Amino acid sequence: MVIDPREQRVIDTVNRVGWMVMKVAPNRGDPDPQWFAYTIGLPVTFGWPELICFGLELDAMLELLNNAVQELKSRPVTPSSGLVLNEVLEIFPARLGAFSASCFGEYLGWSLWFARFRGLKPEQFGCLQLLWPDKDGHFPCDADCRPEIRKLQTPIARPH
Repeated sequence: MVIDPREQRVIDTVNRVGWMVMKVAPNRGDPDPQWFAYTIGLPVTFGWPELICFGLELDAMLELLNNAVQELKSRPVTPSSGLVLNEVLEIFPARLGAFSASCFGEYLGWSLWFARFRGLKPEQFGCLQLLWPDKDGHFPCDADCRPEIRKLQTPIARPH
């Protein structure tokens, strides 16, 4: 199997750190541009679902996802939908929400590649969405959440 330089970078980063964050900017001319970032390697390193975040600046999402992984590493919990994280944001808590498996192919390309490369079966792979609240502390799934915040975090995860 021939590994190209981009693949080797992912392999090396996950081997060194335990995970990495992929930042994704929309293509020019996209009718519905969407900025997002997601982790690579969490199922392999920790047996956890990957994490994905939408709607903020790329570097902010990178920081939030890294903060989430650091907090999860320090707590004796398995990441799951509805889990509240208190050390991801400065003012409000963040929350993990369900992320549909039907969206994995569209949003998690490198995560899927790495999981397959490391021999994980599809049933060993999952993803949770890192949700952030509006300025009043309401999450996208809350009835009182500001509509613009709800729209930024599309596709919206539905906590169980």
